[in-house]
Amino acid sequence: MDLLTIAVFLAGCGAGAVVSYVVLARTRAESKIERQMRELQEEFTAYRENVNQHFNKTAQLVNSLTENYIAVQKHLEDAADSFAEPPKSFALEETAKLPAAAKTDFVSLESRQQQELRSGKLDAEFGQLPVEPPKDYAPKTKPGDKGTLAEDFGLKDTKAY
Repeated sequence: MDLLTIAVFLAGCGAGAVVSYVVLARTRAESKIERQMRELQEEFTAYRENVNQHFNKTAQLVNSLTENYIAVQKHLEDAADSFAEPPKSFALEETAKLPAAAKTDFVSLESRQQQELRSGKLDAEFGQLPVEPPKDYAPKTKPGDKGTLAEDFGLKDTKAY
């Protein structure tokens, strides 16, 4: 019985070793997948944190830019107010001492051309009457004529053979 017991014991140890090897191999394969999953989860968490930090920093910089813009605008408004007021040391004693500016009469181009046409003056530079601005339509020869924007303008009614 001693030999049979030892043989059964060794067979049980061998079977237990084989079963434990198979179970541990599966556990090792599962642990590789779990480890990869953990690494991916850690990378994703780090990426998400990096994105959050980026947007927080961007928001802070935009707020700072807005504050600086407001400060510049206020500075320009204050400067405009201070420059618009004459200095206190600059005081005019009398306004009558200022020379009166001669009033210049401005004549529009159209009225000048009409005056020249009425007076019969020729344009000295070109030797002809002043040029009129172009018209945006073709003038009609008779009041009953159709204008250039009419659908049948310029078309002749011809009969087919």
